[in-house]
Amino acid sequence: MTVMGWLKEKFYENITFFKFILVGVLNTLVGLGSIFILFNTLHFNYWVSTSLGNIIGIICSYVLNKNFTFQSKKSTNKTVWRFFLISLLCYLISYYLGHILNMLMDDAGLLEKSKLTENVSILVASALYTISNYVGHKYYTFRKS
Repeated sequence: MTVMGWLKEKFYENITFFKFILVGVLNTLVGLGSIFILFNTLHFNYWVSTSLGNIIGIICSYVLNKNFTFQSKKSTNKTVWRFFLISLLCYLISYYLGHILNMLMDDAGLLEKSKLTENVSILVASALYTISNYVGHKYYTFRKS
């Protein structure tokens, strides 16, 4: 690979990450906003709120990442199941860890048992979810063949 080819590749990788973060900000507003509305306003439980909020966010995320971030030319039939599989795995792992964090904070008495501990665990799980999603979608869902 030439130096120019390497530079072009690194520039593209950084642009892709920037686009992913930009989409992530929008997706966070949609998905996490939905979670907090479902949890705090509509009083759904933790699992229902995070599930529904992430489904809403995943749909938004798929459309924006396929067309804007990764500019994938692969068929929707080929990428949509991968996208949802990665998103589901990241959701289950991240929010399960967030739930464990919530239980640990409650057991340790770090925060008074209230919605605050659950909200903190949702934020931590959301960060884990974002990082694992980027890796999964970059290297599996929309990888360059």
